[in-house]
Order: sequence, then C-alpha cells, then structure tokens
Amino acid sequence: MKILIIGALLFSSLASVQGQTAQSCANFQQLVKETYTFKPSKLSNSGRETKSEAMDRVWKHVKSNPAEMLPCLHAALQDPKADQFFLFDASNLLVTVDPTKESKAIQLRSYTTVDLADVDLRVWVVVLANLALEDFDTTAAAARWLAYSEASYFIPEHAFGVGPLEGALFLYGTMPESQATPALAKIASDSTHRGRAFAMRLLMDQATPESLRVLRNLDQKSLSQKQKKALNEFFAKPRVVTPRTQPKTTRAEFIPAFEQLAKGDWEKFLDLVEKVPDGEKDVVAVMKAEDIPLLRKVRRKIIANGSQHAIEFYLSFTEILRTLMMKHELAS
Repeated sequence: MKILIIGALLFSSLASVQGQTAQSCANFQQLVKETYTFKPSKLSNSGRETKSEAMDRVWKHVKSNPAEMLPCLHAALQDPKADQFFLFDASNLLVTVDPTKESKAIQLRSYTTVDLADVDLRVWVVVLANLALEDFDTTAAAARWLAYSEASYFIPEHAFGVGPLEGALFLYGTMPESQATPALAKIASDSTHRGRAFAMRLLMDQATPESLRVLRNLDQKSLSQKQKKALNEFFAKPRVVTPRTQPKTTRAEFIPAFEQLAKGDWEKFLDLVEKVPDGEKDVVAVMKAEDIPLLRKVRRKIIANGSQHAIEFYLSFTEILRTLMMKHELAS
C-alpha cells in the first residue's frame, strides 16, 4: 500500500510540474504574440524605442528563469507561423542563454531567412562571420549580402564604412576555403549577378589552387572591360612578398605565435610585429608548405574582427599565402 501511495504522489507531482510548464509556455507564447507584431524597417524612431522596451521584457522573462523558459523558447522558435523578425531576435536570445552548437544552428537558419531591411547589418555580418569561423555552412546567408542593394553599414569606433566588398570579405573570408571558393565561383560565373565583380575580387584573394582555376576558367566574353583588365593584371603581376635573404625571425618563433593567434591570443604575434614590422618577408622565407593550413586558419581568425585593420592583416596574409604557393609550386 505504501508503494502505491508513493507512486500516486510522484505521478501527481509530475503532472503538476507539467501543468505549470505548459502554463508558463502558454504565457510566454502570448507575450511573444503581443510583442512581435511589427517590421522594424517600418517603424518611426519613437516606435523603435517602444518596441525595443517590449523586446527587452521578453529577453528578461527568459533570462530570469532559463531552466523553465528554455523549452518554451524552443517551442516558439519551432512554430511554423512564427514572425521572421521574432525568429531572428529569439535565436539571438537562445544563443545567449544556451550557446550550444544546436542553438547556433537555429540562429543560422533565422539569419538566412530574415528580411535584411529589418536587422542591424553589422550584427548580422559579425554573427555570421563567427559562425563561419566555427565551420558552420554560412554560404546561403552570405550570398544574400552580395545580392542585397543596401549592403553597407558604419563602424563608429573605427570611423569606417563597410560596403559590399568589405562585408563580403568578412563573410567569405571567415569560411573554410573549401566552402567559400565554390560559393564565390557560382556568383562570379553569373554574368547577371550584381555581386559578380566582388566575388571575382574575393577569389583573387582566396589564394588557393581551386580559386585560381575558377578565375582562369571564367568566360571572358561575358566580362566587362574593367573586369577583364583586373583579371589580366592579377595573373600578369600577382602581388607577392620578396623573402628576406637573412630572416630576422625564425620558423620556431612564428609557429607558436600563429598557433596562439588562431585561438584568439594576439600577444606573441603582436610582439613579433613590434620587433620586426615587415615580418612578412621573414614568413615567406622560413615557413614551409606544411604551414599553409595554419596560415589560412590565422587569416580566417583575423578577418572575423570585422574592421579595416583586420582587412589590412588579411590582405597581408593573402600575399604571404600567394608567395608560399608559388614558392612551393602549388599555384597551378
């Protein structure tokens, strides 16, 4: 009899908890429906402030009790009738409270479908760049940038304007080249695509055997005179680094600095830059063909910073990679 009573109590307790969870999710769903009834791009400044406060309440509601609210948030994100901007905002909330690979996959889906007119493009690009850095396939989302007529934003702390080319570099430069090159090749081969010239430029900077083959195989009859000139100049006189005859920095010094930089620690790398500002001349002199994958990983990490300084470093590493490819006969 005692076992039956305990079992009944446990069943009653479980049913109570499930009932509370169901009610919590119902309340949350109602809050979502009341909040996400707008398109940000259609709001006035005062309207944005009002809706921002309403969205803050949704975030606080979930963050105040993530254990209970996480299932509710997941359920709301799986609703086939969910508002597109809600999916975008809620996926950011999801990654904040549950930064797992599964959450980031949901975030990527929302970033791929949201109306770009409704989002902060800087946030959109930076998040996608970091997802690419984690080897998520962001090619579908990135392609939207090169097709978008309003692809630009401003970085006030760097006083730097990001246009179609720079944004594309942040998006495609953080991808593994095995993803980026075929995605860019598809755009570069489309004579009607508004981002064709940018895709060609990025392929020039990929510095891979595959990207070079794509560029060599482009139908020149479909290129503009400006595009033909850029392509012919690229192959006639590629930008490379002249190796220093007597290197000031050794491979043994570069390897740990690059390994740490690939993990986000800039200290050793910046120490080397301070000691030898033109250290790229030493890199191409001492690094081996087997070091190229590490240098590519470093370049991807650097461009994820998404600034003009990151672009400068990226292009410097591009010249290093191009030089090493030619040195080790990998540029065919």
